[in-house]
Amino acid sequence: MGIEIERRFLVDGRDLTPWRECDSISISQCYLSGVSHLEDKIMWNGNLLATDSRKITGISTWRIRLHDGAVTLTAKGFRTNATASEYEWPLSVDLYDSLPLDGLPGVSKTRYLWPGEDGLLWEVDEFEGRLAGLIIAEVELESEDQEVAIPPWTGLELTNLRGWSNASLSTMIKDSEQN
Repeated sequence: MGIEIERRFLVDGRDLTPWRECDSISISQCYLSGVSHLEDKIMWNGNLLATDSRKITGISTWRIRLHDGAVTLTAKGFRTNATASEYEWPLSVDLYDSLPLDGLPGVSKTRYLWPGEDGLLWEVDEFEGRLAGLIIAEVELESEDQEVAIPPWTGLELTNLRGWSNASLSTMIKDSEQN
């Protein structure tokens, strides 16, 4: 089991945008409900996604992400402050292409990789589609009390605010499309 410790910030992209000069990747991800983990099989909608004999508990979100031609299945646990459990499995593009993902809650974004003054790598996500204009920056840490040089272009800290996860944003979009 991996642990993810991250701080997240809202960004106003109208002024300083130094991350746009950095490397970027396109990301498309959707969120799955009804994933089961029985014995060593991780199943969704009748499809075997991965095998894993670890005991995986306390999962709040299952996500499939397509990024630069690679596919990753991620299970995230419930977040406490800046920390959550996280499990990942690589998936084949063929499996991804065969899955019935149309209509699932999801987001698309461009992720920029910006090196902070303190050597930490910031991931700055500029969302697309219904979330166009939304920019969120996050930085992964070794511990919750790790010192971080917060860039001047960040705004409101979202770390402990509910409703700002990518999964929550994707559900909000899905719900607004149905109304």
